[in-house]
Amino acid sequence: MMRSTHVLTISLFTLLLAACATPPVEHLYRLDYPLASASQAEPQYQLVIATVKLPEAVNRQQLVIQKSATESIISDEQRWIAPLDEQLTLSLIAHLRTRLPDAWLSSDTGISAGIATTHNNSLPRYQVKVQVDQLLINSGEQLTLEASWVVLDGSRKLLKREHKVFTVRLNGSTYEAVAPAMSEAARQLAEQVGVSVTGVRK
Repeated sequence: MMRSTHVLTISLFTLLLAACATPPVEHLYRLDYPLASASQAEPQYQLVIATVKLPEAVNRQQLVIQKSATESIISDEQRWIAPLDEQLTLSLIAHLRTRLPDAWLSSDTGISAGIATTHNNSLPRYQVKVQVDQLLINSGEQLTLEASWVVLDGSRKLLKREHKVFTVRLNGSTYEAVAPAMSEAARQLAEQVGVSVTGVRK
């Protein structure tokens, strides 16, 4: 009887060690946005997404979820596949390419960032700077993205200033619901930025 108890104790101890040795599974999420396609239109102007800034509290690899008005949850196992400001920049460019087919889209870090400064380039140049003022993700409820942006001309003269709040319902209470909601908020933001750009070019 004592031998059986001893064997059982060793087995349980072995299982506990195995459980402790198993690393937690890391889940990676990315924003969903349209893939680039061959443009048929000749570019009429250059549009540079100069900056996309987020608050330091949420511009991190881990997902930040609001548990209450005063408490946030940060999970090391639930992460963005790339920095959120970088993903948001790529998402804006991708959506704006679809909305503004006559624009040459780039970011300040892109391969064509300095094309408008060359002597042979005669395209009008515009810049967009985006500041995410607040990003709140309430588990099982909604995602709120509050953003401000400006449109500048080639001499950096202010042409347009906008501020809007985008609210998207989360489809479920799991972490997997965050990325689709963030993707939709980014799409809505790009749509409004596109409206601003179109407005200053009329």
